[in-house]
Amino acid sequence: MKHKIMVWIAMAVIGALILTACQSSSNDVATLQDTEHTQVETPKADEPDPVQNNEAKMMALTECLREHGIEVLDPVVDANGNVQKPELAEGVEWDKKAGQAWEACEHHLEGFTGWGKKDTDASEQAEQLDRYITLATCLREKNYDIDDPTAETLDIWMDHFKKTIDWDDPAAVADYEECSGETVGGKGGGK
Repeated sequence: MKHKIMVWIAMAVIGALILTACQSSSNDVATLQDTEHTQVETPKADEPDPVQNNEAKMMALTECLREHGIEVLDPVVDANGNVQKPELAEGVEWDKKAGQAWEACEHHLEGFTGWGKKDTDASEQAEQLDRYITLATCLREKNYDIDDPTAETLDIWMDHFKKTIDWDDPAAVADYEECSGETVGGKGGGK
C-alpha cells in the first residue's frame, strides 16, 4: 500500500513539473511566439545550391549523351555531396561516336564546379590539369589526335587518352614517356 502511495505522489510531482514548465514565461525557454530577435539564415534567391546546380548540369549532360545514342548510367552524388560523372553503361566503349556526342553535349557543364576529388585540393587539381595539357600539346606535336582536357572534362579525357595511345606500339610508348617524363610499366606509373 505504501508503494502505491509513493508512485501516486511521484506521478503528481512529475505532472506538476511538466505543467509548470509548459507555462513558463522565462526568456531561457524556447518558444515559437517570440521570433522578433531571432536571426534566421536563409539562402539568397539568386545563389543556387551548388550541389543541386551541379546535379542539374550533370543530368542535362547525361540526357544529351543519351539523345546522341550513348548509353550512360545516371550520375551519382557521393557521400561528400560531390556530383560524379555519368559512367558508360556496361559493354559501351569510348569511341569516336562517344567523343562526338561528348563534344556536342559538354556545353551543359559550363560553370560546373568540378568532379569533387576527395584526395586533391584545387591547387593540386590545377597542377594536374596543367601537366595533362602539356602532355597533350607534346603528343599533338608528334601527330597524335589528342585534345586538351579541361577541369570539367578531365576524367572523360583520361579515359579517352588511355584508348588513344597504342600501348603495344613501342614508338607510341616512347613518345608518351618522352612527353610525360614517366616510364610505362616502371616506377613512373604511366598507363
